[in-house]
Amino acid sequence: MAEPFFDHPFLSGHHAPQRFEADAPDLIVRGELPRDLAGIFLRNGPEPLYPPREGDYHWFDGDGMVYAFDIADGRVAMRNRWVRTDKFELERAAGKRLFGTFGNPFTCDPSVQGKRYNTANTNVIIHGGKVLALMEGAPAVELDPRNLDTLGEHDYDGTITTTFSAHPKVDHFTGELINIGASINGPAGEPELRYDVINPDGSVKKAERIKVPHHALIHTFFVTENWVVFPIIPIDTDPNRYMAGGPMTAWVDDRPTKIAIMPRNGTAKDVLWFEYDPRHMFHECNVWEDANGHIIADVAAANGTALFPNQDGVKRTHGQTLQSLRRWTIDPMANSGWIKEETLNDRDIQFPRPDDRLMTRPTRQAFGNINLESRDGRAEGMDAVLRFDTAAGTEDIYHFGAGASAGELIFAPRLGAADEADGYAMTLVHRANAPGSELAVFDARSISAGPLATVEIPFRVPSGFHCNFYAADSALYRGAYTAA
Repeated sequence: MAEPFFDHPFLSGHHAPQRFEADAPDLIVRGELPRDLAGIFLRNGPEPLYPPREGDYHWFDGDGMVYAFDIADGRVAMRNRWVRTDKFELERAAGKRLFGTFGNPFTCDPSVQGKRYNTANTNVIIHGGKVLALMEGAPAVELDPRNLDTLGEHDYDGTITTTFSAHPKVDHFTGELINIGASINGPAGEPELRYDVINPDGSVKKAERIKVPHHALIHTFFVTENWVVFPIIPIDTDPNRYMAGGPMTAWVDDRPTKIAIMPRNGTAKDVLWFEYDPRHMFHECNVWEDANGHIIADVAAANGTALFPNQDGVKRTHGQTLQSLRRWTIDPMANSGWIKEETLNDRDIQFPRPDDRLMTRPTRQAFGNINLESRDGRAEGMDAVLRFDTAAGTEDIYHFGAGASAGELIFAPRLGAADEADGYAMTLVHRANAPGSELAVFDARSISAGPLATVEIPFRVPSGFHCNFYAADSALYRGAYTAA
């Protein structure tokens, strides 16, 4: 018998698990969806099947639940499915949680010792004709693009068998997928990451192993036309610290941020190491090279984090660690590490995104979900969305109201679009105390005017992580949905 969940900020309110799968062939639309908006909106997030074993919970630890919204001819069909990893199936058979939080071997049930912890709960992408559910601690999981059935872990013909990034980058100019695998030897092994370049057809072009200073939680990395950048932030995972009574994953005070820079087609011998002040940084908007050869990275960053305690178990609050949109300028040719930081926008921001088609090239439009009124934007919800022009410094904001929770705001190009931000922007939102959620669709260049249309979802979609939109005329969409 499944037991009830205990009270916890990330198991209640916007986050409370719904624990069911659904198919909705024709959702109600308020307003009018533009006829030149067609494609698929995919979102992944944590939906725990059972309560954790330890009596505590972390937002990052729930089982993956993928939502797909097919948009065409002003109509929307929706379906959602759990990602049925081996972890999920073992626990469903047992009727209870078997794995420790983040797969902690010290708190796992003996029946799953040595088995893979994979929630596949963080992102969902299309590349090489495949739909892939991702988390950074395990291999990618392939889903059937039509019905979201789980097809199994995808290891690229045995080439990528350990960890896979939750934030691989598709370079739309080359069609390549750039990826990393962090802590590929496990938290007790040698700190090392793997750098992958995957061809448009899904074959592996390059896999390079790179030594790093410690087992950092590397949630993202940067790619430009010519460079790849690996930020090694002060958060690490340390089994020895846990055995001594401390937290397994922690922010280590006074540890600098270390940044490895390598030519995109280089090898581990070409890596340059830079060092900067301690920074928390899990998400970037876009990264490119300027006319002087400097790497420009627009990132959501803070000087600390509330996601994990420090090495002594002391945890900061959300208010003490607000993220802002910052620009890091890195000179890879400097004789000594040279990094400059400036704040572009000081709103409490979560997931900044560009027009994804222009990743690795200069952009100026940043889309994101922000917090205007809630005390803790992660637990209580990011209640607004933003388009920020990084060149003009202008804001374009829509507030969903007190108590609302808006997810990642992503750009969706109109059919045939070529220019930056020519199209729409969309986000999943749960308004305060509403019985259901909405997919809100905006004119990408006029967010403050409010949604052009809202797609009504007849139940609340728990707050989740990352989403992507693939236009019906894009090569990525055609490769997965229209190939013979």
